Amino acid sequence: MDDMETLMTWFRTAEDVNVWGGPKFRFPFTLETFLEDCHWPAMLSFALRDSDDMLAFGQVYERQNRINLARLVASPEHRGKGFGRKLVEALIEEAPSHFDCDEYSLFVYRDNVPALRCYESCGFRITNYPDDTEMADVCYYLTRPVDRRNTHAP
Repeated sequence: MDDMETLMTWFRTAEDVNVWGGPKFRFPFTLETFLEDCHWPAMLSFALRDSDDMLAFGQVYERQNRINLARLVASPEHRGKGFGRKLVEALIEEAPSHFDCDEYSLFVYRDNVPALRCYESCGFRITNYPDDTEMADVCYYLTRPVDRRNTHAP
């Protein structure tokens, strides 16, 4: 629970929360609403950390038979240092051991250029939207194949 309380301090405005969690994520939030909107513990949550600090956070879940990476964020003090990429790489390695899917997916706001570049550097490519997706006019949908040779999958 300490990670969640730390994570809450990374979002100081409604816009910060919207970019990270989407328009349905409530702001201002309480610990209770934050956990509800993070779908805690229904989604698998991961923290990238050094010995003392949480450097980045992300979640994964199955969506349309893909491993969807969600709510990816690097701590404000550590942005621009490659921790977002390290988080995505760690999720790509770990997630197939939890889900039997052949692709990853994620959403990113079109104007979030640093995040888009990070995801593309990890092998994600802009793909056509699934039929049920809201916000297709403001977000890109990215996918990449799962390479089971480089994962801990069964």
